[in-house]
Amino acid sequence: MKHLAALTLMVSLFCISHAQWAVGLRPSLSTCGGFDDRRRAELSLMTPKLGEKTRLEFNFGWGNRDILVPNGLISTNGQQTTGYDIQRQYWYGTTAMIQWTHKVFWKLYYYAGLGASVYSDFDNMLYIVGANMQFGLEIKLNIPLQVTIDYRPMLDLLDGLAYHHTIALGLRYKLTTKQPEPEPAPNFIQKLKKRLNSKD
Repeated sequence: MKHLAALTLMVSLFCISHAQWAVGLRPSLSTCGGFDDRRRAELSLMTPKLGEKTRLEFNFGWGNRDILVPNGLISTNGQQTTGYDIQRQYWYGTTAMIQWTHKVFWKLYYYAGLGASVYSDFDNMLYIVGANMQFGLEIKLNIPLQVTIDYRPMLDLLDGLAYHHTIALGLRYKLTTKQPEPEPAPNFIQKLKKRLNSKD
């Protein structure tokens, strides 16, 4: 077991030192449906490019939401109705995506992806198994920080294709030993700078 752990660590360090992995957080800005109703965040790992425009993204998420739980019958004005208590539900899950990236303009890129998700809560062991799509924008900076914003819809395969989605901001640190060369600004920006300098 010790040898296996040491081998895993060596392989991980080799991959990190020879490729541009990105590790960080993907907190949600807006959610809807199922375990995505309230308060969620994800630990996010993005791999280097598998091809010219292809990469993988892995996320481990957790969160909580408030749900209504029946607590029996209550009488109101001579009529019996069902009473409810508010119960906080905690959940966790993982998502894997394959993405295709394309350049839009200068340092702005967009990406689209397909993948799958599995979620469960801690109390009732309810499960969600989902088929995901993803659409996002990425800004490539000249510092080791990756900034993304994406929309990720999901269909629950165990609940009649119920719809869920998240909109999230991604902030990831690039684990790389060599930074890419700064990309020159577009021609019109260079010309604007020259005009401003000439006025001075």
